[in-house]
Amino acid sequence: MKNRNLKTEALIIAEITGSITDEERAELEELMKSSSDVRVLSENMHKVLEPKMKEISEVRNTSAEKIIELGNARLHTRGRVRRMFTIAVSVAAACMVGAFFAVFYFSGRDNGTEALFGKGQNVWLDLDEKVIALSGQHGEINTDELFTYNGDKTISIAGAVGKTEAVKLIVPWDREYKIRLSDGTLVHMNSGSVLSWHPGFGNGKREVSLSGEAFFEVKENASQPFIIHLRNETVEVLGTSFNVRAYYNEKPLQISLITGSINVNGRQQSVHLKPGQEAVYINDQLRAQLSDTTAIMEWKRRMIDLPDAGVEDIEKAVARYYGEKVEFDDAIQGRRTAAVIDRDQPVEVFIERYAQANGLKYSKENGIYRLSLLH
Repeated sequence: MKNRNLKTEALIIAEITGSITDEERAELEELMKSSSDVRVLSENMHKVLEPKMKEISEVRNTSAEKIIELGNARLHTRGRVRRMFTIAVSVAAACMVGAFFAVFYFSGRDNGTEALFGKGQNVWLDLDEKVIALSGQHGEINTDELFTYNGDKTISIAGAVGKTEAVKLIVPWDREYKIRLSDGTLVHMNSGSVLSWHPGFGNGKREVSLSGEAFFEVKENASQPFIIHLRNETVEVLGTSFNVRAYYNEKPLQISLITGSINVNGRQQSVHLKPGQEAVYINDQLRAQLSDTTAIMEWKRRMIDLPDAGVEDIEKAVARYYGEKVEFDDAIQGRRTAAVIDRDQPVEVFIERYAQANGLKYSKENGIYRLSLLH
């Protein structure tokens, strides 16, 4: 099943565990009636989960809405790829917010998991034994590792996470989040991104890991480099501003320097960047080249320029920046065109403008925008 929906999966899980509400059951029945894909999905999930009923009995009171929250909070779960998709559900240890459902599935298109992000999901701070839903657009960690969030709430990161566990900031599709780390570094995270670090950050070393896209304004410290771990690369800086685009299921990697200087270490090569340059892979070789810094900075201004977008690029962008799904008729699958997404405008405005500019019509069926030829 190509396109997945966390809400549908959560409804089926709740049905299997017996925790589904009457309202949720009615919603699932409607989905089953209208979609053969949902019926196939339900059948496969029953096959996988029913033998595990003993293991998941402790979460019988977890509704579909709660499963959605917990599934998003565990998007970093990884597993091996299978040719045919598999839905797997596991239960982590009991914690302060109850038992976790880790909801994930595997896709043959990439050697990683697909993030189960849905529209309107929270930004999450995963402290291993506690998961915090973050509202607003900004959080800050002081030198004592006290995290201030949601306006005036605070929590001690050092007290909530063991020394060997990582803190994970998880930003779903259609959301952004800014976090100021304890050393003063500001990280502006784009949609579909995960930033992680260990307690004690800034005490002897400054290291984080990133999957996705983020703009870093690193606080200068000549005696303590700031290191970012990507999938196969590391970025080392002292104090500078730059953008990193490293989504696990996308190519190419793009690290663009705005001010200062940075070293990018790849699997076999290393490059040193100056302002206005970017590190990219060319024929599997890490190289430095001139960068269009104006385009790189656009996502921070909530403007996304797609100068030569195919239908897959549009589908992916709408999912990432709006948390919505769009599909194209087969007759226009090969089309490429320019498009601009203004994230301050609703998705309907983008879809309508895109359709008009390309001689298309659109409709919305079962929550999916469908684009087709006018005639």
